[in-house]
Amino acid sequence: MADYTQPDVVPKRVRFFDGQYLEDLDFIDEQKFHLDRERRQSRLLRLTGVSAGLTVTSGGPSSITVTAGMAVDSLGRHLVLAADTTVSVEDLDGRQDVEVHLAYRETATDTAQTEGVASERRWDESPRIVVIAPDGTTVVAPDDASPDLDGVPTVLLARLTVAATAEGGEVTVDLTVAQRSTLSVAGALGVGTDAPVSDLEIGDYGPQDRHLTFKTAGGDGHRSGIRLRAGSESANEGYSLEYDRRPVAGQGLHVRTHGPDDPEDGTTRLFVSPGGDVGIGTTAPGNQGGWDRVLDLVGATRTKLSLRTANIEGRVAAHEGGAFGAAPGMAVGTVSASPLTLVTATTARLSVTAAGHVGIGTTTVADAEGWGRVVDVVGAGTTKLAVRTAKVDARVMARDTGMFGAAAGMIVGTATTSPLTFVTSQASRLTIGADGDISLGSGPFTARWTTKHFNPDEPAEPHLRLHRDDTTSGGKRLFLELFQGHANPLQEDVYPSIRFHHSSRYWHRIEGRPDGLHIKTGNLSGDAHNALWAGGVHAESLTIGSVTIGQAELAVLKKLAAGELAIDLFSPRVSKYAYSSDIHYNTSADYVLANTTASAPYRTWILKAPR
Repeated sequence: MADYTQPDVVPKRVRFFDGQYLEDLDFIDEQKFHLDRERRQSRLLRLTGVSAGLTVTSGGPSSITVTAGMAVDSLGRHLVLAADTTVSVEDLDGRQDVEVHLAYRETATDTAQTEGVASERRWDESPRIVVIAPDGTTVVAPDDASPDLDGVPTVLLARLTVAATAEGGEVTVDLTVAQRSTLSVAGALGVGTDAPVSDLEIGDYGPQDRHLTFKTAGGDGHRSGIRLRAGSESANEGYSLEYDRRPVAGQGLHVRTHGPDDPEDGTTRLFVSPGGDVGIGTTAPGNQGGWDRVLDLVGATRTKLSLRTANIEGRVAAHEGGAFGAAPGMAVGTVSASPLTLVTATTARLSVTAAGHVGIGTTTVADAEGWGRVVDVVGAGTTKLAVRTAKVDARVMARDTGMFGAAAGMIVGTATTSPLTFVTSQASRLTIGADGDISLGSGPFTARWTTKHFNPDEPAEPHLRLHRDDTTSGGKRLFLELFQGHANPLQEDVYPSIRFHHSSRYWHRIEGRPDGLHIKTGNLSGDAHNALWAGGVHAESLTIGSVTIGQAELAVLKKLAAGELAIDLFSPRVSKYAYSSDIHYNTSADYVLANTTASAPYRTWILKAPR
């Protein structure tokens, strides 16, 4: 009796020869040998799963359709579904996690009579479709097929959610669980080469293009890529490169890491959007400004972009806690003792040296004197440092040629009608107004270099004016002081001076000395006194040469000039006063007599200056 059971190994192949008497067993053994080799190859190449077709779709209320196709089970058996097949799942309504399996089925068919014996002439290997719910409820196609799957290798095609019949019996199909056919070889696999060295090797340096292409269905539910793993499958350690179309993941190209602390899908480390924007640490590169291209680096609290050589380490960093002495924010610079230079059009524009000096227009900052900090701005013939607001345009300039009426050299000021003020200790010290007036100090009292005049008859010429605004208090106020320090007790006296100089015509000076003010020649090496002209002089005393005249003496001179000076003529020799006698010498003259009486009223004389 014929035995159709397929053994695990078929070592023998039927050998035919002329005149050989053949029995049914010979033909059965012939089939067993070829089935063994076919199925063994499929098993060893790991072809288990769907090879083509076999797509499960919702065929209508409470039904599904499995399209024609082919699969290979774990024993290497080929499962070929010749035509689309519809299966009713009405008995499974209201259930979830319903699985659709394809299983091998072998049925003897095509019965015929041979010498009075009836027997089947063919094996029908049409697979059976088994739909099974978690509670064990089973639906099978064809109807006469066995629903039993115990110990039977199958290929999973889909997972279903079947709505209740009262709710329309809608069937939701999940194809992501479908078992797809794979290929596995023990050695190297070559495509376009007959001598592969790597596990997978494509091409042999021939003159043609080569591509490794992954294709998935359209829509937003699939991804394709390459995964690199190490350790074990359970460890989930490694890397992956995937084109992910799922919106929840960020549609684009993902470079992911997989490790114990990463989610099942891994963590995206580098992302490229379909528009070409690149994200590192993010799958949504920020592009609110509509930039043509974006590179977005995102970290939790600190992010660093490093650019390094063997000797130079440059960084662009964002740090919420501050770094290198910088406040929280963005930091750009070097960790090594190297300068930071900004370049446009292949030319250095701004350079920060390792010592912290800044050069604009130069990478060689001038620091021959060893300054603590230097900002060096260099231009070819004209250099400008502008400090501006919406209304004020302030400038510090160096020009080889003059500008704004100034000679060649350094120019500091404003281009707008705004004043220029010099400040120390947060207080205004000197201000140049938009009209050219110069003010020293601030508050009600200022010194001004001005062309303004209160007398319209005076020419409008520049002059220095010490100006004090109106005030409610009067009294003594200091307007101008020439001060000489004298901390050293051995220092000789210094005589401060103010000089009045008219080129080669004349010069005078007012000089302060311990004994008072002196009007002298303008030559500091000379001490000759010059004349003082005044409409009036008010003084408590007057010294002429070595003689000092006080108020009493000046009062006598005043009475003398007025003809009101009364005097006594006293002779020390005889100790007598002269007086005019009432005894006449003649008609035009009287006698002058002497008397010792000091109180006689007639002894007083009046001195009158000649006219």
